[in-house]
Amino acid sequence: MQLRTAGALIGIVATLGLSVQVAAETSAEDAKKYRLSIMTSLKGHISAASMTVRGLVDNNGQLVGHAAGLVSSAAELNSIFQEGSAVDDSEALPAIWEQPDKFAAAVKKNQDATVAFQKAVAGGDSDAIGAAFRNMGKSCGGCHDDFRLEDDD
Repeated sequence: MQLRTAGALIGIVATLGLSVQVAAETSAEDAKKYRLSIMTSLKGHISAASMTVRGLVDNNGQLVGHAAGLVSSAAELNSIFQEGSAVDDSEALPAIWEQPDKFAAAVKKNQDATVAFQKAVAGGDSDAIGAAFRNMGKSCGGCHDDFRLEDDD
């Protein structure tokens, strides 16, 4: 009995120790790295979905996964722009934090567009998929136009 109690106590202490680690404040640098990871994921899913939607690669079911990845990544847009995380050569413009309502509206528009794309993909109609994909691209531009440093490319 004492052995079980000791084991349970060790498990509780270990869990509490992990909880404290997880609750630690995120540094600005780590917040930026995480944001870049999410944005890179979005870019990858968009690029792959684009190739599939345009018929450059066969759709062997992967479009469903890319649509799900887009929805999942877009869902994080509300939380990945930690104030103060525009460090080093960040492309995030101060307008994100200066105009939080406008930024939140742009994020919501993108999230809604990714969900609509996912629904179109599930429906299987190529015209609806193409229209939803174009709308999603426009919603990406809505954030990039006002809240992201312009690319030199």
